[in-house]
Amino acid sequence: MQPTDAQRPLLDELRTANAKAIGILQGACPNDLPSTPTGRLAALENRLQVMLAAVQTIRPALDRFYQSLSDEQKARFNAVTPTNDTAANQDQRNLSTLCDDRSSAVADLPIDRIAQAVRPTQAQQASLDALKDASLKAADSLKANCPNYQALTPTGRAAAMETRLQAMLDAVRTVQPALTRFYDGLSDEQKARFNTLRSASRPAA
Repeated sequence: MQPTDAQRPLLDELRTANAKAIGILQGACPNDLPSTPTGRLAALENRLQVMLAAVQTIRPALDRFYQSLSDEQKARFNAVTPTNDTAANQDQRNLSTLCDDRSSAVADLPIDRIAQAVRPTQAQQASLDALKDASLKAADSLKANCPNYQALTPTGRAAAMETRLQAMLDAVRTVQPALTRFYDGLSDEQKARFNTLRSASRPAA
């Protein structure tokens, strides 16, 4: 982009923000997957919070640098990220996978399989119904608030990423209380059976 002298401090600011965001991801993202569904959901919430913090660290510096560019420089910056059909289609698929209510483990809980494995009592059924309602509400929220378009500029991609992460975080926080109430009301044997659904309940990659 051959930045001017006036633009170089903004580029340095972006470089610093990028390094800080990488540090946030490396220092805070959990690596171990908990064994319980409530623990996994809490870990997912933490991971989303970390990713969101990283994006929000970069965005202001990216916006300032991008807006300082001439139209020609912006065009060259836009071309830095691959924009061929294959890359664009892959980006679209990744976006759809993250936002699709049927693909998200948060918004597509296998309620029938949970019921079959746990065999809830009549007293527990109300909590399972509440969990189902929360899951459907999370799915509706993702469908309404998760963007499904391909952004062509780096600032647009960063904004879309922040919106996607916030939508996912909101979905997790919608499901989490209902899941905790249902899980805490189970017997140890029921919890053990629920825990065995971990692998089978994950959506296919």
